[in-house]
Amino acid sequence: MAAKDSAPPHTGQIVVRLLNSPLRGCEFLLKPGRTLFLVGHSPTLVAIGQLPELPADTLHIPLEQGGINFELLITADNLEHIILRELNDSGGQERSIALNQPLQVGSLTFALRSEYQSWSPEVLNTLTPLRVGSKTARNRVMAAFTLAALTLALLAGGFYWLWSTPQHQISELNVLLGQNSQRFQVLQGRNDVFYIVAHNERDSIWARQVIARGDYNRPAQVIHPAQENERITSWLAEHYPGLAYYKLQLDNPLHPKLWLSRQRAQLNEAQRQQLERSLAAIMPYAERVGVMKLDDAIAAQQAVAGLTRQALPYRRSDHPDSVTFVIQGALNDGELLRARRFVDDYYRQWGGRYVRFAIELKDDWLKEHSFLSGEQGYVKMSPGHWYFPKPRNFL
Repeated sequence: MAAKDSAPPHTGQIVVRLLNSPLRGCEFLLKPGRTLFLVGHSPTLVAIGQLPELPADTLHIPLEQGGINFELLITADNLEHIILRELNDSGGQERSIALNQPLQVGSLTFALRSEYQSWSPEVLNTLTPLRVGSKTARNRVMAAFTLAALTLALLAGGFYWLWSTPQHQISELNVLLGQNSQRFQVLQGRNDVFYIVAHNERDSIWARQVIARGDYNRPAQVIHPAQENERITSWLAEHYPGLAYYKLQLDNPLHPKLWLSRQRAQLNEAQRQQLERSLAAIMPYAERVGVMKLDDAIAAQQAVAGLTRQALPYRRSDHPDSVTFVIQGALNDGELLRARRFVDDYYRQWGGRYVRFAIELKDDWLKEHSFLSGEQGYVKMSPGHWYFPKPRNFL
């Protein structure tokens, strides 16, 4: 019972708590006035015809031996003044008793308090044995056995809890991955599956083999960005056909971002939030999935800026739902390598659903004909025949 120290101690009722007997730990409310306690062997108390008709304020306390009947006299206007009257063969003996202290009448131990008080530690820690001798020894042995079993159970439960914590599982996976763990990110999914995020397909294959050889028996799944993009693309094609989006970015697997076209994606705010929840449901390793918007003009401008920075000649073709940049000309090996790296980097960031690239190579038909020096140079094709090519940036 909760303590209510603000209540006046002289009002309310008295609570009696039995500290031994088969009713050990039981509590009863006693109203002001007289309460009779009948303490004795259970068959004697319940035998038909053995007792006269008793008043309503009577408590029957079973006790194998040492039971003495007694009365408690509680004054209504001062609950702290309680009289205990023992009813034994030598007559009634009265004494005043204190609250919140262990009391004893015969072999029965109990305590009293106001209903607005809490039990004192002395009362709560009092455990009075029922009988002495062999039964007490047996009880002690049983108590020790029970305590030992409980301790072992707690230790086993604590060990299992520590072993099964997400931190322990993540550490175990990092140990399996060894020195290569920096190439991976281990995440706990909301579906109790641990996800190992690899940078590419080659790393993901290696991680699967390591986990299989390491005899890891917890649910684990290895993923990589390209694989997840394919999976999410298939899901979007089935559930959101026609949705104008760029790409799902997985630079941070905990917070993936799906980029939509601001001009072509017809989603209101409620639909956008629903899409975020749906994506989070199929990506249990993510804490939150963001659905962002990007202007088509900005995506195209980034492509133009990159091509210009790489000094690559191109031709632009605009379409209703896409724009194509054709990289053209007689590219040497260095220019071709720069073009492919730029295209790969752009697709890695924004995908190829809106901005697309094509490389149109032209053979250098002047090769091995003569020597060309500078933009104003010329090529001597044959005696009496000179060719003056246009500067490349004119394309």
